[in-house]
Amino acid sequence: MAESGKSVKSGVVIRAGIWYTMSSFMTKGISFLSTPVFTRLLSSNDYGEFSNFVAWAGIVVIVATMDMHATVNRARYDYENLDGYLSSVAICGTVVTTILWGIVQLFPAFFTKFFSMEMPYINILFITTMVSPALTLLQAKNRINYRYKTYVALSFGSALLATGVSLILVLLMKNQLAGRIIGHYGTVFLIDLCVYIYILYKGRQVRWDQCKYALLICIPMIPHLLSKYILNQSDRIMIKQFCGASDTAFYSLAYSCAMIPIMLGTATNVAWSPWSSEQIYKSKFETVRKASYYYILGFYLIVLAMFLLGPEVIFIMGGKKYASALYVMPPVVMGAAFQFLYNLYVALEQFAKKTVGMAFGTAAAALINIVLNFILIPRYGYIAAAYTTLFGYMCLLIIHFFLARRTGYVQAYDTRFVFGSVAALFVIMLAVLMMYSLTPLIRYAIVAVLGVAGCAFIYKNLDFIKNIMKKR
Repeated sequence: MAESGKSVKSGVVIRAGIWYTMSSFMTKGISFLSTPVFTRLLSSNDYGEFSNFVAWAGIVVIVATMDMHATVNRARYDYENLDGYLSSVAICGTVVTTILWGIVQLFPAFFTKFFSMEMPYINILFITTMVSPALTLLQAKNRINYRYKTYVALSFGSALLATGVSLILVLLMKNQLAGRIIGHYGTVFLIDLCVYIYILYKGRQVRWDQCKYALLICIPMIPHLLSKYILNQSDRIMIKQFCGASDTAFYSLAYSCAMIPIMLGTATNVAWSPWSSEQIYKSKFETVRKASYYYILGFYLIVLAMFLLGPEVIFIMGGKKYASALYVMPPVVMGAAFQFLYNLYVALEQFAKKTVGMAFGTAAAALINIVLNFILIPRYGYIAAAYTTLFGYMCLLIIHFFLARRTGYVQAYDTRFVFGSVAALFVIMLAVLMMYSLTPLIRYAIVAVLGVAGCAFIYKNLDFIKNIMKKR
């Protein structure tokens, strides 16, 4: 019976992992597929203003709610009444958000300039944040209980409904920016509010010792979370400040295109990470090293395809009015390659339980990015932001490589290959940038060759890929 139970649980874990990956693809896919629609319906100025709102919303959520849902996985071992814990933490997030909102109301002139948006939109930002922890808390509970069907339904349903309502309001309202913001965040607010009421009903308690428990875990993580988010989002905020909303729109569209390799990297990591950890635990470093050559080169094929099909992707996503965003996309996609590589070393740090330096590394890269943006964006425009972010991710790779060396596991990856291959990819990026002015037939021919090479690679390594998938 014990073996049977273990087998059933293993099957549930595998199914849950697959469904979580699919959910991530579907949810992000809605955002990606709706981008061409909204870029054509909204003016570039409104699209840029919405991108600025999204960037600030993420920062406010981190500061106000502190990712307290991340404590649920640990709290289930420390508190028998998990529903009561969720109730306490949800109210704690609301209290913190209300305090911050009150401070904003005391100095409206300062904060309208600081956020670079009108006060009604700032109010929407804080009102939605007041109940935003609810859904993430419930989803954290669903994850640890392997309720993947509920998890997928809530994630996908919320994203689909918010996008649908946004589209309707953008078409119906004269103020299309208001329609986009209210349609998306108003819908998410109503869903979060329903979940919030459900959590309070199930928990029916507020224990400040549980709030203190969550805060003690989360507050030290704020610098790491903020630094990571700032590295991803500060470009749009600073472009809005220095160049205006239209330029923010061009940059945001290029960044949306870069989500393709980022999503693929995240999804494949779901399979790679547990498999490589198991091999490292068994000290099979050579096995991981050999497999990593194929894994890294496979990802590079996607990056190369994005480089080569840049003009076509930009046209599909934004149309002719976003043509100038073309020269932003390659460095942003190149940044995704650096993200992919540094995550390999981050996994080694996590496996060795040496994560203290992670916050320092992320904060250092974010600071470098902000300083360079202040210097270069006013002088060279929004295109400079793509290269400062690329440089920030390059710094992250170097920092995490040196941090991973302390773990004793860095030999799992070929250092010369990792840094040599990404340097070669950077040179190829520069070459492709020059090819954009030439006939597209050259790029199409190279893509065809890469496509054949990719299919041959998958066919040749099909058994190995299946083996990794089984380890999920």
